[in-house]
Amino acid sequence: MLVIYFYSILCSTLLYLLLHHKTHMNKKFIFIDNPIVASLSFLLIYLLFGAVWYSYIAVLFIIPVFSFIIIQIRFWRTPNRNLEALSDEIVSPADGNIIYINKIGVNDNFVSIKKGKISDLKEITRTDLLNKPCWQIGINMTPFDAHKNCSPIDGQIVLSKHVTGVFHSLKDFLSMTENERHTFVIKNEKLVIGVVLIASKRVRRIDSYVKNGQFVNKGEWIGMIRFGSQVDVVLPENCNVKVEVGQQVYAIKTIIADY
Repeated sequence: MLVIYFYSILCSTLLYLLLHHKTHMNKKFIFIDNPIVASLSFLLIYLLFGAVWYSYIAVLFIIPVFSFIIIQIRFWRTPNRNLEALSDEIVSPADGNIIYINKIGVNDNFVSIKKGKISDLKEITRTDLLNKPCWQIGINMTPFDAHKNCSPIDGQIVLSKHVTGVFHSLKDFLSMTENERHTFVIKNEKLVIGVVLIASKRVRRIDSYVKNGQFVNKGEWIGMIRFGSQVDVVLPENCNVKVEVGQQVYAIKTIIADY
């Protein structure tokens, strides 16, 4: 049985190394999560093969395990999508549904439709590189959406900034300003836009794939948030918004605005 346990650790380690290669996940999580995954795998193997008279209990483990695996495959997937947007079209940076579209004037602050409270744009984006007036579009991501995030335009990453924070539920207005987040500001010769990845209550990991000064193509993957989360897009006022509240959007495929 000791051999099986070490085999479980080997399999789990190889899985985490694959995830690191595919998603740029921090290698430290191999040491944090790996023992738990290996132990659960060993327990499942033992219940299935180490004690036959426990087989009816094993079924209770198999069903949720396979359900979890299916969700994880869907969550971790990297969609293979062809970019069809024109040069003046802005694509969605995330899969999910539109939860708000706010137009913020020069003297206005951001107003959450959830609870009607007010925050300053700089509190949400944690940068002064984005100016008002502007549009702010909120995209809610569920565990069933692909969680890779792409660049909505061609341009240079003029800011890639990670901000640690607390972990309020995304239903709580405080999550807009206090939760962990990562802000990207992308600039080309025509416009400057912001993409803000906001972590939810159960999320502790936001990965960035790009660095300050790097040029990215429209539709190129720039980061990932783990599990339920939210992405805000900040667009200049002269952009024409093409989506509406409640609409399901898809990274790379859906045109959210043009200019």
